Amino acid sequence: MTDQNPLTTVPFQATAEQTRELLDWFDRYDAYARDLDTAAMADMGRFPLTVTTNDSRGECVTQQWDRDTFVQSMSMAATSAAISNLRHPAFLNADLAVVVTDSTVTTDGQTLHMRYADVMAKVAGEWRFTAMIQAGWGDLLNQ
Repeated sequence: MTDQNPLTTVPFQATAEQTRELLDWFDRYDAYARDLDTAAMADMGRFPLTVTTNDSRGECVTQQWDRDTFVQSMSMAATSAAISNLRHPAFLNADLAVVVTDSTVTTDGQTLHMRYADVMAKVAGEWRFTAMIQAGWGDLLNQ
């Protein structure tokens, strides 16, 4: 466990090893996503999971998902498209991080770009996602 005092004289700087550990977690998650193994993806989360997006009116939509809702939603969204991810972790301390991902998805000759964020926290020494944030899905979630 790390020092829990949020007030420090210098910002937290993750070591190369800490950054690699977090990015390795995402490599495993991406492998499950490529295999369309949503149950294994869910095993990497801490539920309930907070999902935040916006709708076509620009209004915030936030939901709390349990494991079953995550698996069902990810199963509907799963695709065998070619996906390339570039991740930018921002560590709050050794146990909390926000990771912004720039993703390129190529399917049927069309390339799409997405940016999303995951809030990450260590649980029993292992990284888990606790929140997902991505624009544009609110109309679908409001159905």
